Amino acid sequence: MKRVLLILSSLLVIQMLSAQSLVVEALDGTTQVYDMAAVKKLDFTTSGSLKVLKTDGTADTKAISETRKVVFSAEDAPITAISESSKASALKVYPNPAKNEITVEGASDDILIFSANGGLVSTTKAADKTVINVSSLADGVYVLRSGKSAARIIKTK
Repeated sequence: MKRVLLILSSLLVIQMLSAQSLVVEALDGTTQVYDMAAVKKLDFTTSGSLKVLKTDGTADTKAISETRKVVFSAEDAPITAISESSKASALKVYPNPAKNEITVEGASDDILIFSANGGLVSTTKAADKTVINVSSLADGVYVLRSGKSAARIIKTK
């Protein structure tokens, strides 16, 4: 169960990183649309709520039981995985799973590593072939992003 939640969390992070907006639709038919540039964090609380923390310091909270769907969208189209344009300029990340270091090829910009809950855990300047020490990261699934490209990485012992 823990592994399933970790995989679902990593898919959400990938969607969040690729999206331009977040749409939350309630069971009563009302819809709230957020510009992703204004969303700092999306959190599923232990009390059964969906919490949207915004960059201005405010937060909107909705009960999950009252939420029909949550959609991440880019250019008015739902995102279901890494976009095709991201695949075209795909990052090569190896080894994956990794224990101590990963090598990244094809990075067009700074290399950002995000935890499964969306927190930024590492920033590295990109080179033709960049080696990143991941030994200090906890075991789990992470999302690596550079420019518009993203990749999922797994850190193991």
